Amino acid sequence: MGTNSKNIKGRSLMLVVFTMFLLNMPEVQGQNALKKGEYLPDMKIKKIYNASKSEIDLSGGKSKLILFDFWSPDCTGCLLSFPKLDSLQKLFGDDIRIVLVNKQNRDSTERFFEQRKFLYKPNLAFVTGDTLLNRLFPNLAKPAYAWLDGDGKFYQMSNVLTADGIRNFISQQETGFDDYRAKRIYLSSLFDPAYDNNLLSFSYLAKAVPGVNLNDAVGERGISSANSTILDLYRKAYGEQGKYDLKKRWRVELLVDDSSRFEIPDNYDLAYAWRKENLYTYSLLLPEGKASERYNLMQKDLDRYFGITSKIEKRMVRCMTLIRTSTKDKLKSKHNLKGIDIEPFSFFMAYERTSKFYSKRKLVNRPYQMFSDILKGWAELKMQKPFIDQTGYIGNIDISLDGAVVDRFDMIEIRNALNVYDLDIVERDCLIDVLVLREVK
Repeated sequence: MGTNSKNIKGRSLMLVVFTMFLLNMPEVQGQNALKKGEYLPDMKIKKIYNASKSEIDLSGGKSKLILFDFWSPDCTGCLLSFPKLDSLQKLFGDDIRIVLVNKQNRDSTERFFEQRKFLYKPNLAFVTGDTLLNRLFPNLAKPAYAWLDGDGKFYQMSNVLTADGIRNFISQQETGFDDYRAKRIYLSSLFDPAYDNNLLSFSYLAKAVPGVNLNDAVGERGISSANSTILDLYRKAYGEQGKYDLKKRWRVELLVDDSSRFEIPDNYDLAYAWRKENLYTYSLLLPEGKASERYNLMQKDLDRYFGITSKIEKRMVRCMTLIRTSTKDKLKSKHNLKGIDIEPFSFFMAYERTSKFYSKRKLVNRPYQMFSDILKGWAELKMQKPFIDQTGYIGNIDISLDGAVVDRFDMIEIRNALNVYDLDIVERDCLIDVLVLREVK
């Protein structure tokens, strides 16, 4: 009994000293980082946002897993993951506790969400203005996740978070994930670097290596693409630096018996396992004077590797079509100065990382083609259909649209806004270029 009492007192004293040391140490990235197997010091975390209490006490909880999610406002992946975090917390209930951690102060964090009503805010506590947790769990690339058990014992940092990973941790204290990588490794090729200067020409396809990218050392004599899906590789081979725009799903037609190796599953857990098996690294280097053949050779390589015949073909599809409803010109600019000299550029759709919001989205004395290209991007993103412009309009224009209407992009509202300028969006059949992939039988 006496020995146990001494051990408890000794550990408590060590925790107090350690906590005081942490609170007074200089803010240097990585200093005093917790090692695997070490315990989180006893402490109450303050500067809390989006919670009923002003501080968090992680000691004595019922949770089998504590997850710190390190995020930042400029991390799009972090912001898009917010709905998933809520779903995971609801799925596992009291077995887990997810806490979001960011360096921006509480007022800045609150303002960030207030300005972005369209952004999903998870029903979870945020630790704001943080320096301590970021020192204990150093991270550069975000999102980053720190995994601790209910007693505060540190197990792992990871770049990913899935329901299966949580189940694994709860049952056996193992996530099944690779350890956290702060940054990617960039290589000139997957060959031995000692012989890079001896390489005259090559072509290879390899399974993707986690955390490894190619630095495009092949230059204009070749093509390289790392951590790519089969469809990404084909899009690059046929895109030919802008010759075809094949990024949208309707620009590719799969004529195969099993499409599972081509398409990433919607389910996040399935997608994580899928990527481990279906991402590739491709690289091609041609001899001097053969650079013009690189895209054609990449197409042939991919067909041979994957058992496909590929070809660009014409397809008739339903398109959103921009038209003029009269011959009256309500767009022509009334200004002689360049638009940029009149007011800042504000013709954009707000999204997660938007830093400044305008009630009116304007183009002043700007080329009509700029408006058409931007509208095409909005329409295809929100409506998931091809967009074509059949107005035939040229010249500089002035146009102003309500910001809220643009951000919602309800088609009825958008059409009403365009009608002011005698423009409209209607559905018509149109002929577009499509990449067709046929399985070799």
